[in-house]
Amino acid sequence: MNNEEKNVMTIVTLARIVEATLWYCLPPRTGSFSVEEREARYKALVGLSGEGSPFAINCDNNGDSGKELKEDMQYFIEDVYGNPGRIVTVTLGKKVQVESSLIGELFSTIVKIRAYLEAFEAAAVRALKEHNALEPDFEELIKTDVRYYHAFAGKISCLLISDKFLELNKNANTYAQAYSKSHNGINPQQDPEFNVHNDPSFRMIENEFHQLNQDMVTVLNTYANTNTPFGQEDSDFRYARQNVYSDCDIFTGKKQTTDLNAYFNLFTSYFDTIIDATQPKANHLFEEMGKKLQEEAKKENDAKASEPAKETPAPASTAEKGE
Repeated sequence: MNNEEKNVMTIVTLARIVEATLWYCLPPRTGSFSVEEREARYKALVGLSGEGSPFAINCDNNGDSGKELKEDMQYFIEDVYGNPGRIVTVTLGKKVQVESSLIGELFSTIVKIRAYLEAFEAAAVRALKEHNALEPDFEELIKTDVRYYHAFAGKISCLLISDKFLELNKNANTYAQAYSKSHNGINPQQDPEFNVHNDPSFRMIENEFHQLNQDMVTVLNTYANTNTPFGQEDSDFRYARQNVYSDCDIFTGKKQTTDLNAYFNLFTSYFDTIIDATQPKANHLFEEMGKKLQEEAKKENDAKASEPAKETPAPASTAEKGE
């Protein structure tokens, strides 16, 4: 691996940690999230984003957008991996706890930061290709990881927006019932004065729904397009994205269903095949690249250790110093 690829590898590692943070948007697969894993990610994030790192240098060379990314990364580290974090923290009982009311904000932050990091990766891939300095296994790692991220984030966006839609409907029904009780049992749908948007809670949830929709579009539309060197021919991803957008008509009333749970089970499953194929592959490629870096570092250290020690000149005598 050449030096340019090693620098890009630090960006790839940052991107994968941001990607792994997506799991905090879901219930833990086991009893709870790992405290040790969270601490390890924190140390890695701090080390890989500090001053003098390829990440920091890239940010400094990209004007206002680079400055914004640098600040966003700092807040992300503090909010998610700090002690205590505002969004994710560790309880006195040593349990990782995610603030459920801030999961939408967490997802939006991940989507924003990951988009910036992928822009860095895309520029690096183009530059390395121009100089014939891009190794096939390194390119495959980046492409596979990018594909996995967009499929995984796409699935999570479907899960989150489905839950938010159910929450929105529940809130609307609760408000309508309360309105009916306070207006002598009138049917709210027959009252021209009734407007669900008069409820501040409904407006807040609706805003969250729209933000999730915007994040979904960002995740799905920034992959498999001609503006990046990743996945231009990914017909499987395009097919999944097309189905997701088609099923989103349920939110506007263009589509109807008699079984909303079954509908959402299908809606949230379109990316599963891609996730199953890319997650183990991306992990394997990343681990192999890590081993390669360790082996190269060991060879460099061994070479330095085997170099003959330079003779140290004897100190000058008092007379030679002119004293």
